Amino acid sequence: MLNPIPNVTNVKTELDVYIGKLLNNRYLIRDLIGKGGMGRVYLAEDVAKGGMPVAVKILSLSLGSQQMTQRFAREIFIGAQLGRKSKNIVRMFSYGVTEENIPYYVMEYLQGKNLKRILKTQTFSITKVLDISNQICLGLQCAHQGIILKGENYPIVHRDIKPENIFIIEDGKKEPLVKILDFGIAKFLTERSGMTLTDSFIGSLPYCSPEHMEGRKLLDVRSDIYSLGILMFEMFTGKHPFHTTSNSFGIWYQAHHFQAPPAFAEVNSQVVVPDQLQKLVMRCLAKEVSDRPQNIKEILEILEQVKSEVAIASNSSTERVESNPILQIVPLTSFTEKECLQKSWPKNRPIATIGFPSLLHTLQGTVPTFWAMLPQQEINKFFKKSHGTEFIAKINVYPMILWSTLLYNTQNSQAKWLSCFLDMKDNKGQKILRSLAETGFYHLLFFPLEEPHKCTKVMTLTLNANQRQQLLDWLGSSQNANEFISAKQAKIILKADYERLKSSILRKMVANLPKNDDNLKSKIMKLFYTFFQMILRR
Repeated sequence: MLNPIPNVTNVKTELDVYIGKLLNNRYLIRDLIGKGGMGRVYLAEDVAKGGMPVAVKILSLSLGSQQMTQRFAREIFIGAQLGRKSKNIVRMFSYGVTEENIPYYVMEYLQGKNLKRILKTQTFSITKVLDISNQICLGLQCAHQGIILKGENYPIVHRDIKPENIFIIEDGKKEPLVKILDFGIAKFLTERSGMTLTDSFIGSLPYCSPEHMEGRKLLDVRSDIYSLGILMFEMFTGKHPFHTTSNSFGIWYQAHHFQAPPAFAEVNSQVVVPDQLQKLVMRCLAKEVSDRPQNIKEILEILEQVKSEVAIASNSSTERVESNPILQIVPLTSFTEKECLQKSWPKNRPIATIGFPSLLHTLQGTVPTFWAMLPQQEINKFFKKSHGTEFIAKINVYPMILWSTLLYNTQNSQAKWLSCFLDMKDNKGQKILRSLAETGFYHLLFFPLEEPHKCTKVMTLTLNANQRQQLLDWLGSSQNANEFISAKQAKIILKADYERLKSSILRKMVANLPKNDDNLKSKIMKLFYTFFQMILRR
């Protein structure tokens, strides 16, 4: 009897001619788990090995000649050799053709996500980018060093390094493992007869080197290094280095040949990356191959050096942590607070009493923040005073959260409410919520209305364990949430709930105040009573 395989895919099963088929009397196709320009990937069972799960990729072309069949077999052999040499390259087991003469190959079944999907919902700390980049480099280095064929060494260039071909396996117990997919397949597809130059780049245009787009057949390792540079740029900033008006071959040809990559800060003002690392990425993105790093070893050495510097900075900050239970849960924030004080009010935001959420990318990691512009008098009144954080949601009607911060001055019994909406249908909203849940704190940046350009004060507010878990639960539920109303209607409903719940939020703050501060409780109860009377008069 075949072992059951859990359905872990996010790709909806559809009517498919291959599902349920037995390929080569060995591989039983169970489910579609991915598809793209090159073909489709299926979850299958290897019946010869007791139902062991494997992944089968069926390409979107047929083999027209014996020569093409031999070439396909050669590329799969190369991929299999590389998978045995490096843990950072996916392992290939076998290959074959379907009854319709469509080629397929069998590889190890991986549970995780590709980099493209992860970048849509997550931002990476510098440490994580360094780790992922390092593992990609180790896989590429193994390929570039080559394999032995008929007694000769052949360096292997991937030719199609892009987020879809970088797979990350995370199980929470071990460090994430990075695997490079589709070694050799890009070369096989681009060299098959009948394929035009433009066709051969479908899906890969944003990551192609200039020389690759020119149709040069003798590409070397520096072509992969260019594509790697784009990946690193995206992981650091969350955006592609080149802006295009369409996805056509001609537009991307112009971008890769003539557009200069912008500085990280131009693309994402919140990013803080060491100079040495930015220079490395810019060298990888050089238009001329001679201006790029000449091999992967050169890149690995710089990554290792920066990684050591980041680790030293992190260790020195950890040594300063006192034995305080709050500091044991929440990372030391003195460094990130200093970075907040260097921030300027965005030029695209009005000079007004408003607030908005944002992510701050630092050497210590990605930190959620809330930026508030208030009159200087109000900043002085509420800075470092009592505070509370609440999240309100109605996921069953629309995946949106209202994030509220309450500041309270005990001396004059005055409260200040700050709030914003986070739409979980939006990638930015998802990233901020995930960052809140994972870090367990956020920075509140104050900008005075009278001198609005620089942040003058910063507070750090923490979330409790229940709040962090609730955010993760909401994020999980939002993936399959139905939209019964519009985003605008959801905001109206959440705002009404927020106004109704303000009184109970105040009560909660009273309950959490130190028990010996009876005078403070009395003042807050008076404020609560006044607030309650105002609601009754409405």
